[in-house]
Amino acid sequence: MRDRDGLSALERKALYRVHTELPAMPASLVVQILLWPEKITDWARDESVTPALVYNMLGGFKPYHGLRERLAQRLGVTKGAVDHLIDARRQQPSTRRIPEPPAGFVTDDVSLAGPATLGDSNDPARSVPHARASSALPVSPDESTIQTDTPGDEGPPDDTPGPQTTLAL
Repeated sequence: MRDRDGLSALERKALYRVHTELPAMPASLVVQILLWPEKITDWARDESVTPALVYNMLGGFKPYHGLRERLAQRLGVTKGAVDHLIDARRQQPSTRRIPEPPAGFVTDDVSLAGPATLGDSNDPARSVPHARASSALPVSPDESTIQTDTPGDEGPPDDTPGPQTTLAL
């Protein structure tokens, strides 16, 4: 197996991905990347602690300041850097962030017409009815059975939802 030097196309893409997603990554993943090829479990064993204790520390469940100090020494950073890695609020991954509009984008180019707005409750002409009158409603308020309306031979009309369940109050 050849050594990784970061020069192959796949390694460059992976390094770019780590660079762009680092603020969204959990501390345990960042530490695992920094320790590579060593594993967190190997480092925990060398420190005479259980891997669960290390993962609890990296997840922010327990502070374990002495262990944070030892991890900082192993990674060659300050304890403050490890504290920040563990305790800082994570950003959203880039796949969940709203992208910036492209250069030259004009808001007049956006059209809201189309199938995406069929359920728009602010436009009565386009909204899909949420309920329809049903002959399955209880005849009297004392009736306490659950009734469902069943479609006839022709099925429900295209602009209405399927069978409805009505609960007597």
